[in-house]
Amino acid sequence: MNYLQIPLQAIPSQTVGVSLNSQQCSITLRELNGRQYLSLSINGAPICNNVLLQSSTSIIKAAYTGFVGDLIVIDSVGSDAPIYTGWGSRWSLIYNYA
Repeated sequence: MNYLQIPLQAIPSQTVGVSLNSQQCSITLRELNGRQYLSLSINGAPICNNVLLQSSTSIIKAAYTGFVGDLIVIDSVGSDAPIYTGWGSRWSLIYNYA
């Protein structure tokens, strides 16, 4: 297994463009009602929209989406759901690929 940390800022909403295993991805994180949600598109085509983020839980759960690999949130202190103020310090967004 290989891992890559997606660089994030400690802000409530952000969009990051990143190449993941030759997939041109746009990852949008946003805060709604104090919780963090993720949307992902590849080359402008949506893969998932507003998935609630939880620690240590697979975000892209179905192979039929065409996304190679998976995204997961890691909490370095425990197993709490991410809060935007901890992106890049306590919480990391990780791309996991074989």
